[in-house]
Amino acid sequence: MARPAIQQPIRPAGNAHAASLDMATFRELARLVDESCGIVLTDAKRVMLETRLRRRLAANGMDDFRAYLALLRAPEAKAGELQAFTDCVVTNETSFFREPPHFEYLTPDMLKRLAEGGRDRSLRIWSAASSSGQEAYSLAMIADDASGGGQSFPWSVTATDISVRMLNAVREGVYGADATRSVPARLRAKYLTPVGHGADQQMSVTPDLRRNVRLGQINLMHGEYRPGQVMDMIFCRNVLIYFQPDVQLAVIGKLLRHLRPGGLLFLGHAESIRSTRLPLRLIRSNIYERVE
Repeated sequence: MARPAIQQPIRPAGNAHAASLDMATFRELARLVDESCGIVLTDAKRVMLETRLRRRLAANGMDDFRAYLALLRAPEAKAGELQAFTDCVVTNETSFFREPPHFEYLTPDMLKRLAEGGRDRSLRIWSAASSSGQEAYSLAMIADDASGGGQSFPWSVTATDISVRMLNAVREGVYGADATRSVPARLRAKYLTPVGHGADQQMSVTPDLRRNVRLGQINLMHGEYRPGQVMDMIFCRNVLIYFQPDVQLAVIGKLLRHLRPGGLLFLGHAESIRSTRLPLRLIRSNIYERVE
């Protein structure tokens, strides 16, 4: 029997000469992630964090994780690098029309009823952890389509995220052709424009659709959120799973301050609300109605 070939280890991206991330330093960095983002990194995530942060070490001309930790703690350099640190650490996983049952529930009639229940008969939607924007633009497509381009009822989508890098991707509104294959063909033809050719082809969200998507940076760990308006729908999917249970409840409580009675809260398929103290009624899998 032939012996398997011995594979050489893959060299990490970034500063290949940086020292390894020791467990003590990892735990201090993980504590900083928890304090700033609410995300809990277990010891099993040490290699993942080391790989991602090597880029930041290289960008700062460093070869030592302790020195990088000191930089994050330094008042004179903290703000800018802490944002880059956050962008590097936060997992950004999304796709167009992810978790299809949620979008199947939002029929044109349902969207119209939600709009009519608002103060000014408009539909206001908040994608509270928008990542690179596929969720926000999926919602914008169905709102614009159901309203006849805003003729039946005005609509707007607010897309917020902790990551400035992700918000810039939402602003650009350009995605790989493969990433848009989950968009229904009729909506893809209506709201996405091809850019480039062949293997390099991308799809750009139409300017008219992008104009109704407002952007803002929000850290869900902050004491207050300021999306600027009361919402008819809030999507906060697949982000609570990274938080501790008490933080999850605190985040949901703050989100509800911006959701009108009768409005809908959408959570991810692996998330649920077990507290009876919140004014919510489960109406469908991971879809809740605010009852007060």
